[in-house]
Amino acid sequence: MKRFFCHCGHEVFFHNLFCEECGRDLAYDPGIQTMWSGEIRRDHLFYPHPSVKTNAKIEGLRICQLRDSEVNCNWLISLEDSEDECQCISCRTTRIIPDLNQEKNPKRWRQLERAKRQLMYTLLELKIYSPFGGDMNRDLKFDFLEDKRSNPNVTLEHVLTGHTNGLITLNAAEADEGFLHTMKEQMGERYRTLLGHFRHEIGHYYWQKLIADRHLEGAFRDVFGDEREDYEQALQRYYDRGNKNHWMSRYITLYASSHPHEDWAETWAHYLHIVDTLETAVSYGLSVYEPKQNDFDNWFDEWSRVSQVMNALNRSMGMADPYPFVLSPVVKGKLRFIDELVDAADLTF
Repeated sequence: MKRFFCHCGHEVFFHNLFCEECGRDLAYDPGIQTMWSGEIRRDHLFYPHPSVKTNAKIEGLRICQLRDSEVNCNWLISLEDSEDECQCISCRTTRIIPDLNQEKNPKRWRQLERAKRQLMYTLLELKIYSPFGGDMNRDLKFDFLEDKRSNPNVTLEHVLTGHTNGLITLNAAEADEGFLHTMKEQMGERYRTLLGHFRHEIGHYYWQKLIADRHLEGAFRDVFGDEREDYEQALQRYYDRGNKNHWMSRYITLYASSHPHEDWAETWAHYLHIVDTLETAVSYGLSVYEPKQNDFDNWFDEWSRVSQVMNALNRSMGMADPYPFVLSPVVKGKLRFIDELVDAADLTF
C-alpha cells in the first residue's frame, strides 16, 4: 500500500478519518486512488483543501453514508455514480451484516469492512475492479453471517466461509482475534487472517472473470490441474487422508492441494499479499523495486528478498514469521500465470 500524507505534511493512514496533527478531515477517493485532506461541511460534502487544484465538478465530493456509522468508512462516492447512490463502491457490496444488537458485532462489522476496503484498494490498483460502479461490479456481494458459536440467537449451527456465483460469505466471528487463533490451531494453518479470507474468496470470483468468462480453462488446467474433478469428494479425501507430506514442492499451502479451485484461490491470495506488501515496502524505502512491463522475475526475486527481511525483523522481536512460506519453482509458475492474466486484463470499464 502507498503512503499517504495530509496537506499539512503529517503522515496519515489508509483508514484515518482525520489528521491527528492538524485535525483536517480525510477521505479516500477510489476513483483516482488518492487520499484527500479537507473539510466536511453541513451539506455532508467533502471539500478538499483550497490549495488542491480541482475542477468545479469535484469541488464538493460525496462521503459514504457509513462514515458516521460503526463502520467509520472514509471512502468517497464516485462522481460517475448516480445521485441516488449513498454508499461507496466497497460498502455497497455488503448484503447482510451481523446483528448490531449483539455486543461484539459493531466492532466485528467495522473490522470486516476495513479488511474489505483494503482488498478493494489492491483490486483497484491492479485495474481489475471498476472504481465507477456499473454493471461489472453488481454481481459481487458479501454476506457477513453468524452461527451459534458466536451468537446463540441465530439458527445456523455452522457458517462456512465460501463463494458462490459472486456471493462471498464470511463468518463474522473471523473478525475476532481469539476466534482466528483458535481456528488456526484447529486447522493446523501457518497463516490465518481476516484479510487473507477476503483475498482467498475473491480469488474464486476472479476465476470466473479471468478464466471461465474468457474460455481459458485449458490453459488453467495445464498449470493448476483439472477443476472438473468432483469438489466434494476431493475435499473429503483431503480431510480424511493421513499422509500430508510432500505438498510443499507443488503448492503454496497444504489446503491448496485439496482441489485445483482451492489451489487457484490460495495462490491468488498470495499474489495479492505480495502486490500489496511489496508496494508498502517501496513506499517506506525498504525496497527500490520499480514495476516494469513483463518483469515477473524481478518482482518475484524482490519479494523473496523483502519477505526474508520481514521474517528476520519479526524473529528479532521474538515473533512468528509474517510470511512462513516456501515458494517452489512450481508455485512460482502458478504466480506467473496469475500475473500474466492480470497484466492482460482490464476489467475497469
